[in-house]
Amino acid sequence: MIGGLRGRVALAMFAVTACLYSALGTIGFVTIADRGREAIRDRIGDVMVELETALRAGTGSVTISTPDGVRVGAYAVDATAPASNGQTIVITRRIRVGNTDLQLIGQASQAGLTDGLRPLFTGLWIVVPLAALLSAAMAWFATHRALRPVGAIAALADTIGSTGTAARVPVAETGDEIEQLAITLNAMLDRLEAGHRSQRQFTSDAAHELRTPLMALQGEVELAKMDEAADLAMLDRVELLAHRLGHRVDDLVLLSTLDEGRPPRLATHRLLDVVRAAADEVSGEIEVTGDPALVDCDHALAARAIRNLLVNAVRHRRCTVRATVEDRGAEGAWLHVDDDGPGIDAAQHDEVFRRFGRLDGSRHTDSGGSGLGLAIVESVARAHRGTATITAGPLGGARVSIHFPRVHRGSDLPDPSGQAELPAAATSG
Repeated sequence: MIGGLRGRVALAMFAVTACLYSALGTIGFVTIADRGREAIRDRIGDVMVELETALRAGTGSVTISTPDGVRVGAYAVDATAPASNGQTIVITRRIRVGNTDLQLIGQASQAGLTDGLRPLFTGLWIVVPLAALLSAAMAWFATHRALRPVGAIAALADTIGSTGTAARVPVAETGDEIEQLAITLNAMLDRLEAGHRSQRQFTSDAAHELRTPLMALQGEVELAKMDEAADLAMLDRVELLAHRLGHRVDDLVLLSTLDEGRPPRLATHRLLDVVRAAADEVSGEIEVTGDPALVDCDHALAARAIRNLLVNAVRHRRCTVRATVEDRGAEGAWLHVDDDGPGIDAAQHDEVFRRFGRLDGSRHTDSGGSGLGLAIVESVARAHRGTATITAGPLGGARVSIHFPRVHRGSDLPDPSGQAELPAAATSG
């Protein structure tokens, strides 16, 4: 099946060349055939002249037959001459010899001409397709070479994510549109890279500027608590709000870092152990079961995402939260977190992973939640080339699941060695 620009160009060249060569071949074949018939007529005329000369001299026969198949005879004027057809060429001429009018009738077979043209006709059927195929192959090869830089541009563009890339398209000094395209694309990549650097710098500066006054506020609260006349209840509320605001800053910084697409620092971990450790950090009894699946993951990011899942389930449960690890072999492993809460309507499943998303109904009251926890889960799953989904759970509430593919480092994900580590928000609670 021919596809792509090269295939279409080759097919068009094949069709055009076949039509052109067929037309030229047909014209050539007809021209050769006409010249062959004209040569036969000339030969018949020569023999007629020879017979006429003999008749006027009174010598020779009234008919002449030549070894090459020409036969000319002298007949009465009213003699009926045979008609020319595809097999025989017939020429007639009137002459007067003495006082007698005669009709010379000459004829010759076209069998020799037909036999001579048959190999030429057969050759046209062979040469035209071969010539068309050769032209198509040359067009495909020329187009392939001409579009090779475009293929490199497409391959590079396919690797560019939200973080851009440091790679640049090689600029071939061809002086044509391909060179201009490469230059333009490299200029665009330079602008994207500058924009990403500016965004990373802004994120770092914003995190620093927000954390510094929060830390100062927490310190002031601690000092104020030492005063015997202080309103401890109010200070506790201020301290709680400061801690919550600090967590929001950490969440935003982590999401911004994940959006940059920095590769996770992969290592092989037993997913069940990571889940149990995260469950121990969450207040509330959580049932942890499942398979001892091994996955390649960033431990800090995976633990943060799992902790967010468990906290979300505990917040909305009635009695029970269950975390189950399911080993899918080569496909990887799934973690399912189920609760027996009110559940989530199917129409609102996509809203769950939206940042600062809020749901209608019984789950919209977010006791201490920010609307960022499950957004972080989805971003962590995407960073590991996995997915996060939400369905109806077997306990009657919601089931939120995260998939960790079984990734071999160095194949699907880039080697994180030498990469900057993700911010401390990845490990914060």
